Amino acid sequence: FGLTIPEKYGGAGLPKSVYSRVFEEICTIDASIAVMLGAHGSIGTNPLILFGTEKQKEQYLPRLASGELIGCFGLTEPGAGSDAAGIQSFAQLNEKKTHFILNGSKIWISNGGIAGLCTVFAKTEVAEAGERKKKITAFLVESKWPGFSSGKQEHKLGIRGSNTTSLNFDNVEVPVDHILGPIGKGFKVAMETLNLGRLSLAAGCVGGCKALIKSSVEYARDRRQFGQPIIEFEIIQDKISQDVADTYAAESMVYLTSALADRGHVDYSLESAICKIFASETLWRTVNDTVQIAGGLGYSQEYPYERFLRDARINLIFEGTNEILRAFIALAGMQGPGEYLKRIGKALRDPIKGFGLLTEFAVSKVKDVVAKDSLKNIDSRLKDEADRFNEFTAELESLVEKSLMKYGKEIIHHEFILARIANMAIDLYGMAAVISRVDSMIKAGESVDRDLPVAKLYCDGAWRRVRREARQVENNLDDMRREIVKTVHELNKYPFEVLNL
Repeated sequence: FGLTIPEKYGGAGLPKSVYSRVFEEICTIDASIAVMLGAHGSIGTNPLILFGTEKQKEQYLPRLASGELIGCFGLTEPGAGSDAAGIQSFAQLNEKKTHFILNGSKIWISNGGIAGLCTVFAKTEVAEAGERKKKITAFLVESKWPGFSSGKQEHKLGIRGSNTTSLNFDNVEVPVDHILGPIGKGFKVAMETLNLGRLSLAAGCVGGCKALIKSSVEYARDRRQFGQPIIEFEIIQDKISQDVADTYAAESMVYLTSALADRGHVDYSLESAICKIFASETLWRTVNDTVQIAGGLGYSQEYPYERFLRDARINLIFEGTNEILRAFIALAGMQGPGEYLKRIGKALRDPIKGFGLLTEFAVSKVKDVVAKDSLKNIDSRLKDEADRFNEFTAELESLVEKSLMKYGKEIIHHEFILARIANMAIDLYGMAAVISRVDSMIKAGESVDRDLPVAKLYCDGAWRRVRREARQVENNLDDMRREIVKTVHELNKYPFEVLNL
């Protein structure tokens, strides 16, 4: 329970790279346990660690570290899922200015029914430029306070061992010293908290992939058809080899990002989003392959495969849907030098809805995150992969510049383009992580006999995907896609009938 909590408050104080490794291992055991611990450690206690006052930390962190208190993260509402601007929960300062009176509700809260402390996000009135505006503020709220209640346990497709409920606030009195971070700056609290949540989720997906690959290999070695183990059939080898290559890439991305995060005071929001998308989608493909390799047994409740599949699906939704995160990646995030952002502020949309900069800063940020610098002085065994990386990193920069020049601030509405740019960035970051990992091993004198084939297989698929996405940025059938959706929207059904009955 105290993995991420500093030692001075009774925790283990693990660096993010070690926390990721522990979380990876937990996910090989049971996804529901991982969800409970992640909701507690990654997003339940992390807001307090990042933004809490010393008094707040001393009051709560020791009990959170021991497990006496369980933490949860209260952001999502019925009308505010991906769009945090839709939050309706409201906290009004009382006349004595001693408490905020909190009213509202939250849904889909992991640990909601067992948490003793919840980080709750609600709108408050804030004085800004001589006006009273409603801004999101984060609060530390104890579940034992009058007016706080949780709903019944949700019945879910997967992760059924985890506790998921709604939260309700009926005139809950929150002391003013329980504001977390500056008043009106709750969005920043939420986004910085979710960075670690996404990174640990990605690490968990890597652990899940490793467990699934082990299961697939064991079954394929033992299962015999046509006189031989099915692992000897190339069509099975194709699935397993690709799962291994993608898992290797996801692992490389997670630990590259963890090392970056461990430097401290470094923005890793874009990298953690990339890791979350790639790792969760790798897990989903891997579990599908595992079920397929198991055949009929994979569809039976008597075996664990169907639970693996049900548990894996949530990762594409948790901690920001992969669709929203692709938009975030393509628009390059909100972070940057403060004064620079002020100068280009007119190019920004609502930061909560827009998630992005629509200026040349987007270009530099994407390029910076993907490459930092072109890959140079790479071992000759990785030359082809490094050359492809450098080639397509330059192409990504060019395409982003062209897209911004063509669409300007309206690019935020061109999600077909944004998704392609994001997909390019994801695979290029994967290539950078894989190439750097193997090259570092070579320079350290380690054997890469097993690593090289895996790295080359991933990179070969990655640059081909990047090339395809790049071509479709400028040459695509997007107008046809819009027309098809317009038709089914108007008819409210599949529009064709093969037999006129």
